[in-house]
Amino acid sequence: MKKLIFNVLIFFISSVILYLLVFIYFFFTFEKDFKYNFQSLENLNFYKEYSKKVHHLRPEHLLRQFSDTNLLDKKKGLLFNKLNNSTSDKIILFQGDSWFEQINGFQKVKDYLANTQKNIKIINAGISSYSPSLMNVQFNILENDFDIKPDVIVVYVDQTDIGDEFCRYRNLRVLDETGNLIKVPYEDFPIHKDPFNLHEILIFSEIELKNNSKIIKTQKYLNYKVIKSLNRIKKQYQKKIKKNYPFEKCGWRKMVNYLKSPNQAAINHFEYVLKEYFKKLNRKKYLKKIFVVTHPHKLHLTTPPEYKVDVSYIVERVLLDFSKINHINFSEIISKNPNFYKDEEGWMWDKSHLKETNHFIFIKEILKIVNS
Repeated sequence: MKKLIFNVLIFFISSVILYLLVFIYFFFTFEKDFKYNFQSLENLNFYKEYSKKVHHLRPEHLLRQFSDTNLLDKKKGLLFNKLNNSTSDKIILFQGDSWFEQINGFQKVKDYLANTQKNIKIINAGISSYSPSLMNVQFNILENDFDIKPDVIVVYVDQTDIGDEFCRYRNLRVLDETGNLIKVPYEDFPIHKDPFNLHEILIFSEIELKNNSKIIKTQKYLNYKVIKSLNRIKKQYQKKIKKNYPFEKCGWRKMVNYLKSPNQAAINHFEYVLKEYFKKLNRKKYLKKIFVVTHPHKLHLTTPPEYKVDVSYIVERVLLDFSKINHINFSEIISKNPNFYKDEEGWMWDKSHLKETNHFIFIKEILKIVNS
C-alpha cells in the first residue's frame, strides 16, 4: 500500500513539474503562433459566425488591400465588398474564387470598374478556393442576412474546383431533411494542414483578444494544445486503425492530379454540385441574367496539353439543362484568338492566375459580354 501511495505521489509530482516546465516554455514562446491573429474582436466574431456555415472567409489581413476604404464596410469585407460607389438599385454580383477576389488587389481593375460601371452597383464576393458548394451557401447568406438580391450574377468556376469539391469539401457538406445544402463548415482539429482552415488562428485570436494577462493567455494556449493533441490522437486512430477518417490531404499536387487525368467519380460529383447550384440560381426570379465564366490554366495551353481535363467542357455539358444561364468560355475565346492577352509567354504570374495587366483584359471582356 505504501509503495502504491509512493508511486502515485511520484507520478503526481512528476506531472506537476512537467506541466510547470511546459508552461514556462510556452510563456516565453507562444506568441510566435499569434502572428496571423485577428486584430479586431468584431472581425473575429463575424468570421466565427459565418465560417460555421461556409468553410472560410477572407483572412483579415486582406482587408488592408483596400485603398478605397469607403468601399469597404468593415467586417463585411471578410465576405464581400463593393467595387464602385454607384447609388443604383441594380446590382451585379461576382462570385468565385481567387480569380475574382484578386480584383481587390488590382488597382487598375478597380479604377476601371469604378469609372465605367456607374449605372449599376458591383459587389465582389470572390474568395480564394470557393467552388460551387461554398458559393451555394454564400449565396444564401448574402440573400438572407444582407438582403443582396442581384439583377445580374457572374460566377467564376475554376479548373481546381473539381479537386476542391471532391477532395476538400465533399465530406463537409451538410444537407437539411429535404436534401438541400445548408452549410459546409470547416473541420475542427484537422490532421492535414489546410491553408483555408483557420480553426487554430480563430482559437489563438480569441485567446489574445479576450485576455490581458500573459499568464492567462499561456494557460489557455496550453489547454488548447492538450485538447488538440487528444483530438489528433483520436483522428489518427480513426485513420490508421478503424480506416474511417473521411478527410484527405488536399494540397496543390492533389488538386492538379484531377486535371492531369480524368477521375470519373470526381467529375460526376462536380457535375452534381454544379447542377445543384445552378438550379438555385435559376429559381431566383430577381436574377435577370446569369453568367458562368471558365478559363484555362497555363498547362491547358501547352503542346500537347499537360492538363487533360478542362472544366469548361463539363460546364458546357451541364448547361444544356439551363437555357437561362450564359457561358463565357475563355478556352474558346483564346482558341479563336491566341493573341488575346498581350504577354504570350508569361501572361500568368503562376500556373493558374493572370497578371494584373491581363486580368484587366479578362474583366473588360466579361463586362463587354455582360453589358451586351
